[in-house]
Amino acid sequence: MVSKIKRGRFLILFLLITGVALVLYAGDIYSEISQAMRLYDKAYRQLVVNYLDPIHAEKLTEVTIRKMLEELDPYTVFLTDDENEPIRTMARGNYGGVGLQISKRSDTLTVISPIDMGPAKRAGIFANDKIVKVDSISTIGLSLDSCAKLIRGKVGTKVDLTVIRFGVSGESVYELKREKIQVKDVSYAGFLKEGVGYIKLTGFSRGASSEIRQSLNTFTKEGDLSALILDLRGNSGGLLAEALAVSELFTQPGDTLLLTRGKTEASNKVFTSKISPAIPSEVKLAVLVDRGSASASEIVAGVVQDLDRGVVLGYPSFGKGLVQTVYRLDKEHSVKITTAKYYIPSGRLIQKPEFIRNLDLVDESAPTDTVFYSRNGRKLAGGGGIKPDFEVESQRLPKYVRELWRQNMFYQYAQQYRKEKGEDGLAQLNQSELLEDFRDFLARNDFEYQTDEEEELRAWEKKIRKDKDIEPIEGGLDSYYRLFTDIKAKEYDKHPDLILQAILGEIGTIYDGPAGRVLATYQHDKVIMKAFQVLRSETDYTVTLGYAD
Repeated sequence: MVSKIKRGRFLILFLLITGVALVLYAGDIYSEISQAMRLYDKAYRQLVVNYLDPIHAEKLTEVTIRKMLEELDPYTVFLTDDENEPIRTMARGNYGGVGLQISKRSDTLTVISPIDMGPAKRAGIFANDKIVKVDSISTIGLSLDSCAKLIRGKVGTKVDLTVIRFGVSGESVYELKREKIQVKDVSYAGFLKEGVGYIKLTGFSRGASSEIRQSLNTFTKEGDLSALILDLRGNSGGLLAEALAVSELFTQPGDTLLLTRGKTEASNKVFTSKISPAIPSEVKLAVLVDRGSASASEIVAGVVQDLDRGVVLGYPSFGKGLVQTVYRLDKEHSVKITTAKYYIPSGRLIQKPEFIRNLDLVDESAPTDTVFYSRNGRKLAGGGGIKPDFEVESQRLPKYVRELWRQNMFYQYAQQYRKEKGEDGLAQLNQSELLEDFRDFLARNDFEYQTDEEEELRAWEKKIRKDKDIEPIEGGLDSYYRLFTDIKAKEYDKHPDLILQAILGEIGTIYDGPAGRVLATYQHDKVIMKAFQVLRSETDYTVTLGYAD
């Protein structure tokens, strides 16, 4: 017992003295630490020695550290060795899981983006979905890393995710089979139109910038590259070094790319471009972002926007601009601490406000400026995240289409299509025939779902039937349920574009992976089509960037 107590006390002392001393240095901080530690030491000693039953000192220490850090921000966390795995994974390039990029928002586990080709993506989990349970364990109040550990597991095993979606009543349960997720950051690169290259970047793990550079070299060799679309939608970020390296591909030597500001001298850095760009400045550039674009994605989009190197299109980004540093405590424990904030060249802070959980503990320095200026003098909004130059809101999926995704109808149909059409199925695509054939497929497979109103009515009926004092109504509520059936029968014809896009995307993926999805669906993508329009218009492009009146 004594050795456990000493080990536990040593660990907490090491964390608070070594970790805190590295990030706090001014004035009488050491005196404050010493005073606080005396109080903690007395309470810890009395508790472990005098508690009625034996206490596992090391486990108690781990719990107290976790609880302490949970009062700060969602990204400052205590890590055991297996919880450190995601950091090592980013460098290795593969991991086992269901293919989700996640974060914490207001203590709720939130999907930033499902990874292309992953089990979660195929099942129909979307950005901004709230994961409230992993199997039977609630995620509310758990750290981000604890949630990630629950979702990960042995390849081939199953995990149930309980999801709440904005604008949708109730919860949905998705059963997913864990797979080995290969990290390939450029999921597609190619010409979509003559002279217009397109790169879909899904992450910023090691080698992302090299993949993009290789794609750009291919573009210049294969054709006359006049414009480029860099798609960062759903890209939740990754390694800072890769974000800077990607930014260097489009900027000039000496350009300021990023500033980090923290309490220690080591946290205050200025990053500038040190190499020549991979493509000439005459090549027009459009960067696409959405709610799922975070951290490293926001650095790249912000650099492009602040330096007037290109236009940004889509929807305002996530707003994650905090720097974390991992400090090793011993062989089994580390602590990941938020040590700085990201500022892009105009001086804008990427991080959205109100990220500190307990304001009584932290004197947060919040920026007061709300308007910033690009290199050419364009006004840019502060407040966190990247606001596009051209905002294009993606269409919210109605429940009928969401249920088709959730029940894997599109994916199952794509599998059947390939089985029936063979290897040349892409050449046989007929959009009108697809829509009718898919309708028949749903009927054959007894596709069913309930509208929100129907769910509420059935829940009410179930509750009433349990009350023995209430006499059953003759005929019950059958007439209402028949009405719901008639309403649902008309839903298919209300959303042909959304249904067709989903079918084409799944068929394209079945045949040719992410590249097949892009080629099959880009003409239905409102953001990409808007990018074509802006890049094609000399006036829209140059006036937006402040190069012409």
